[in-house]
Order: sequence, then structure tokens, then C-alpha cells
Amino acid sequence: MGAQKPSPAEIESVICSLTSVHSARVVADKGNEIQEIHVLTDASRSPKQLVRDVESALQAQFGLELDHKKVSIAQTQNGKSTEKSKSTDSARLKLSDVFIALNGSQAEALVRLRMNGSSFEGQATGHSSSHSQFRLIASATLKAIEGKAGEEVALVLEDLNAAVNLSGHTVVVVFVNMIGPKGEEQLTGSAIVKQDIWKAVVNATLDAVNRRLGMICEQ
Repeated sequence: MGAQKPSPAEIESVICSLTSVHSARVVADKGNEIQEIHVLTDASRSPKQLVRDVESALQAQFGLELDHKKVSIAQTQNGKSTEKSKSTDSARLKLSDVFIALNGSQAEALVRLRMNGSSFEGQATGHSSSHSQFRLIASATLKAIEGKAGEEVALVLEDLNAAVNLSGHTVVVVFVNMIGPKGEEQLTGSAIVKQDIWKAVVNATLDAVNRRLGMICEQ
């Protein structure tokens, strides 16, 4: 028996985490076999590059071999979409600081986030291996987010890959389980590693959660 295919919602979540993408809609049959993928993006990147990113992201996250002919790209000019992004920017948690303290085989991650002048802190402890440190940073980020969201949600890090290669760039991808008033929801997020991989891990975690917590985190 083959591995279970991802649902359209899971695929849409991964695509929406890509740079320049505003929204995505996946058309699938009853067996979750992809028939069409429609992606709305801004005009900052070429459609051909965006299709390659979609193919690479689905291959990295789910092992899916996608026929590029099933992907259609619609692009918007800078305008209403940009204005909307600016209006919601202040309602999103952002990275303030990230630290790792090592003590032999143990490590402690500390992450501070900020929003509208307020600061939220999360901590996580565990083994000091490189991969474990990345997971600790992501878990500490989720703890900080929970500090803002209060008892409305619980956030659990399910998986993390800090070495996804897309178009020559190293990308961090995280998979988060959010338990809230409406039940469980699986979220994914990503961030390109520019100079500091720790910051990329925090930003990928925020990318997964921020969109769903916009209303909860609003002050």
C-alpha cells in the first residue's frame, strides 16, 4: 500500500508559504490526485520560476512528482495586495532576538518576539546536536507565540527540515500542529536562509503560524 497522498488543504498551505504567493487553490479527485493548481502571486518573480518553486516545494515536503502543466499562475500588480500586506503587518509577530546556550550535551533556546511594542518570550531545552538546536529554536518560537495567544491555542512542532534546496537557495521548512477552538490544523511555513540560519528557523515557524493567528493575536 502506497503512502497516503496529502490533502488539497495541505498542498495549498505549502504553496502559500512560498515567496510572492498570495493564495492557492488545488483541484483534486476523490483520491486526492492533483488535477489542477491555481496560484495567485505578485509580479516580483517570473511565472516559470514560480512553477519550479511549486514543483520543488511539493517534492521536498510530500515527495510528489508534479506535472508542471497542471500549474497555472495568475499575477497581480503592486496595488491592493501590497496595501493589504502593509495594513496587516503590524498585527503579526516578528523576531526580536534568538539565543542558544550550550551546557555539555544540553542546550537551551530562547526566542523573543515583538508586536505592537510588546515582547513575548519562549524557551525550550534539549540535546545540543545541530538538528536538535534547530528544533529547540522552533519550539521556543511556538512557546513565545502561545504567550501572545494565551489559552486559545496549543502549538506543537511536528517536523523541521533546515536543508531544503530551492533554486540554489537553502530553505528552512517547518510543519506545525495547531490545536485551537475549532480542532486541529496542520500548518507549514518556510524561510530562505540568508545569513543566519537560526533567524530563518524562527521566521519559518512564524510563517507557518502567523496567518492563522492574525485575529487571535490582534490587540
